[in-house]
Amino acid sequence: MGFALYYEAKRKEPLTEQEETISKEISEKYCSEYPFKRKVEDFGIYNDLKDQNDIIFSGSTKLPGNGPKTLFEVANYWLKCLTEITHLLTNATWNVTFDDVDLIFDLDEGWRFPTDEEYKKQKSN
Repeated sequence: MGFALYYEAKRKEPLTEQEETISKEISEKYCSEYPFKRKVEDFGIYNDLKDQNDIIFSGSTKLPGNGPKTLFEVANYWLKCLTEITHLLTNATWNVTFDDVDLIFDLDEGWRFPTDEEYKKQKSN
């Protein structure tokens, strides 16, 4: 069974050329510095979002399934990448999930997994 991170940002203003260039540079930096032994795929960014209802950034990244510790270490690594991109793309509304779990954006910590209490609240809504 495989797991993945899914991410999408929306806003009225389209992605600028500078934002697109810098977001790709951030992604490439994390891909080239990947510190783990097993990589399923690089940080995925979908192209051709022009016709997608205000979606300015979208993608997914499959995660290795070789144990929970490694899975969450790798997920958190890619979430650091996504946090940098989130700070770059101002005024966007984000939806980020680990499969069906909604992840939390904290201004100090960046993207993170919900606490048990936050997760229970998500599932009760």
